Amino acid sequence: MRMKRFLITAVLLITVLPMTAFALANDALPVTIQKGDVVSKSEDISGQSSGAVTVNQQAISQANDTNPTSSDVTVDGQPVHKIQLSEENIIELNLGDSDDVGVQATYPVNFNLPGSSLATISDGSGNPWYLTRNEEVTISLTWLPRDAALRVGLIDSDNTFFYVNFTGGADSRTFVVNVADNYRVGIYNTDTHQVTVTGNITI
Repeated sequence: MRMKRFLITAVLLITVLPMTAFALANDALPVTIQKGDVVSKSEDISGQSSGAVTVNQQAISQANDTNPTSSDVTVDGQPVHKIQLSEENIIELNLGDSDDVGVQATYPVNFNLPGSSLATISDGSGNPWYLTRNEEVTISLTWLPRDAALRVGLIDSDNTFFYVNFTGGADSRTFVVNVADNYRVGIYNTDTHQVTVTGNITI
């Protein structure tokens, strides 16, 4: 009799345990593992940026993709749009100095940009970054309102703005420099209303 009970118990355990394990596995919460990109330096300049941006309301032509393209700067191996800027159109936002020349740094940004306005971003001294061939600049932004469209890219020493269109309220692109020069980051709000821009620039 004891042997029969033992066998019945063993059969029940063999049957029930796998089912319990399967149920627990299916009820378990998913686990997300995030791996951040490691950079050599990170500086939070969001406090410096509020109130530090002056705005020139002169309009630049709207984003219609009819502007010519250039391979001086590329994204995903493709040429980007370019437009020539005048000095009057350019306003500056300084991010803060990077002490280590040639060392990649990530700069958080957080500022308001009025409609039809361009902000250019340089280091804390107001100087552009000197970038050589094949160096990369990654610009990751979110903005509100989400339906506003931005032109985002690099401005060279001749005030040529190499850009792509950012839409949908969040976008990220890596720009590859094919011509060595001094570059600033440019962000132009094509909307007629102010946008609030946050994100990161890695140079």
